[in-house]
Amino acid sequence: MSGALAERVFVEKLGRVGLRDVTVVERRSWGIDDCARYPLFDSELLRLMRRLVPPAAHDRVATVVTFTARKP
Repeated sequence: MSGALAERVFVEKLGRVGLRDVTVVERRSWGIDDCARYPLFDSELLRLMRRLVPPAAHDRVATVVTFTARKP
């Protein structure tokens, strides 16, 4: 599952669908170069991101959070 959710909201949603023992395994920054690997980010959008996002933040435009959970 992916999307622009606050981590707390995401954990709550996992609980609502019945998953338990939700644990964060990893958090890492995701940059514009990472975005370039996905077709959703076409060359025009990547150019726009590189222009609008300050260069010091190009390597951290998002945070990827990996979870584990248990299905009872």
